[in-house]
Amino acid sequence: MNFPGSSEEAERRILERLENMRDNIVRLSSDLIRIPTVNPPGENYGEISSFLSKKMDEIGLKVEVFQASESKLKELGLKPPRPVVVGTLEAGKPEEALHFNGHYDVVPAGEGWTVEPFKPTVRNGRLYGRGASDMKGGIAAMLAAVEAVRKERVNLRGDLKLSFVPDEEIGGQTGTGCLAELGLMEGKAALIGEASGIDRVCVAHKGALWLEVAVKGEAAHTCMAHKAVNAVEKAAKIIVELGKLKEGFKAKATRTPMLSGHENPVINIGGVIRGGVKANVVPELCVFTVDRRLIPEENVEEAEAEIVGLIEEMGREDPQLQAEVKRILHVEAAFTPENEKICRVLVEAAGKVTGVKPQISGLPVFTDMHFFSQHMPSAIYGPGVLEKVHAADEYVPVEELVASAKVYALTILKMLA
Repeated sequence: MNFPGSSEEAERRILERLENMRDNIVRLSSDLIRIPTVNPPGENYGEISSFLSKKMDEIGLKVEVFQASESKLKELGLKPPRPVVVGTLEAGKPEEALHFNGHYDVVPAGEGWTVEPFKPTVRNGRLYGRGASDMKGGIAAMLAAVEAVRKERVNLRGDLKLSFVPDEEIGGQTGTGCLAELGLMEGKAALIGEASGIDRVCVAHKGALWLEVAVKGEAAHTCMAHKAVNAVEKAAKIIVELGKLKEGFKAKATRTPMLSGHENPVINIGGVIRGGVKANVVPELCVFTVDRRLIPEENVEEAEAEIVGLIEEMGREDPQLQAEVKRILHVEAAFTPENEKICRVLVEAAGKVTGVKPQISGLPVFTDMHFFSQHMPSAIYGPGVLEKVHAADEYVPVEELVASAKVYALTILKMLA
């Protein structure tokens, strides 16, 4: 049975072409991994931007490079360059565009690797390296899919866009957020190639709110502790009260599709904590972070108000408890109804390629999908192993790289051909 709405022969040729491109897809993924685009601070962005621009130009796309404004970079304390690379296969109908999106920044490698994180290694059918799953493998699969469709000279009824962006790992405001600010999100659907795994189409992701709480006290020598205000002790009281929010989260399960076991809000208190200068000095300052993860039914403003309100109430009850709360990062949750065309097409395409109908789910992490979902139906599908994202010995199965490229190609045919 041929894929509805497209030529059976074109499908066969494109899928066969991608199967024959297997080594090329692995090589392209490896080339991307070798460029250590570590964020923070945002290294080698110029190099990977040039690499991606050249590759898209070779495929036959119109290439443009954008960057967030100087004022935005200054506001966020970031330094240029932070290039946003956009390639377009033009059909003269930008309002009908299908948008593929991926981020090229990666988190620091960290410790515990058995291979070199930026020297990609293929072993037992797996490609190892930092960014293999998150998400340079997805970028390579997208490029391969577009190249295969392009070489078959398929007529498209809408523009096909690829955007490869920095800074998703720090909130995305200067990456995909830049596209939104510049009005470059015209189209009818978006596909974000994050590491869902090939057996899962994700139509939602959780939001995030990062706060920094600075608790102030009064310093003194330990012998005068009874006359001082210990900022760490006051912070500990706040931490205990914030921890009690977890009990209420148990009754707030999302009704949207979500990865099993991740249906509820989450809070992590003290991911970073610092205070005190010496053993015999009562600490005058204690600073700690709060990472609050939101289900799609919640929003950032309400979540922040709950935390700030709790701390303010404690301050009214204890005048010596003085704390300031600063927002570090915020990302709204995202959700696309699974009956939207992009979701249905992905499910059908993945089923055709893998032979198994994929699960409709959601990711417990935040992605750049939320930028797109404010403008068009959006979904997440890409190669990778979620458990290895940000972990030592990160890898992507080679089979998933090829399968994802095939799914992307079929999605292009169904959405645009």
